[in-house]
Amino acid sequence: MHATDDFTRRLAKVSTIRLQTTLVRIVPHAELAKHAPPDFLMTSGKPNRLNPPGIECVYFSEDETTANKEFERPWKGLHAAKQPKVTFFADVRLDRVLDLTQTKNIETLKISTRDLHMPWRGRREPTLMQQLGQTVCSFSRISAIRFPSDAMSADDLDGCNVVIYRRNVVEPDSVIIRGHSKKSLQKWP
Repeated sequence: MHATDDFTRRLAKVSTIRLQTTLVRIVPHAELAKHAPPDFLMTSGKPNRLNPPGIECVYFSEDETTANKEFERPWKGLHAAKQPKVTFFADVRLDRVLDLTQTKNIETLKISTRDLHMPWRGRREPTLMQQLGQTVCSFSRISAIRFPSDAMSADDLDGCNVVIYRRNVVEPDSVIIRGHSKKSLQKWP
């Protein structure tokens, strides 16, 4: 059986959490400056830990320490590590979030801790976690996945990230980037 079929069946059995909080993201200034006005919720469609190519999603961290570790990790040892960066926050309300820090969800999905931290860069075929993200985005009403930060665990620290799938954010869910006066600068949906 194909992993997508397995995940579709197993996702019907997982429990989800409600996430109503402020998340943080750090991006290179150059990426944000490409658009006027800035596109804080830009989805590149590039592969990442929980999405294969072509999936519109955005990654956030639950705190600034985790966001910094996530930002710094791919640039480590490169000149680009010193590039200007922008930190911004999103107020989120997501009613159906798959929490991969819950042991029962990991067991239900039949994935391992090793799977959660499997390298994904440069892979020709989607990893198991990318297949899970594809299935969540395409075949479920789950709007996001909360998962342990690989960058933090590499330093023996705890931290979590949240990937939010654009097509699955439907009212009453929301992702809002706010300016200094609490005015909405950008919003999903």
